[in-house]
Amino acid sequence: MPKLTINYTQDIDTVYRFVTDPDVIKRRSESFGEKNIRIQVDEAGGTKTITSTREIDSDLPGFAKKLFSATNTIVERREWRDAGDKKTCKAHIDILKTPGSIDSNVTIPPNGTGCTYDIEFEVTAKVPLIRKKLEEFVAKTTMEGMRDEHDYNQREIDSAG
Repeated sequence: MPKLTINYTQDIDTVYRFVTDPDVIKRRSESFGEKNIRIQVDEAGGTKTITSTREIDSDLPGFAKKLFSATNTIVERREWRDAGDKKTCKAHIDILKTPGSIDSNVTIPPNGTGCTYDIEFEVTAKVPLIRKKLEEFVAKTTMEGMRDEHDYNQREIDSAG
């Protein structure tokens, strides 16, 4: 299961407020060229659920070009909860009209005066013969996207003071 850890100098509450702000999520998506972005936030029973739907363009490898569209609709659902002195999130990304999905667990624990943003994720592709290659490709592009997302987050949080 691929893992990524991002270190923030800001405290947990600052990072959490930032990454769960629907306006920030929309601006970040727009800055990456995503289209038709819709964000819904629901809070109930101690869980903050953020569902974002957006269209993304992908640079598909040759083996996948005949099977998949270069533009896909992504539905991402993140369920955030308090867990003692940290925040946790279970996330699910569904790539509509494809046999693929991404499940992840996020934890934002304290780290000195700042915090870390720890992500573990698993890619599932239900495509005979090319499943493993497709999962590897999606995992690689997902990791790159996560790094880009958190580079953006860090720049924006730092500029906000």
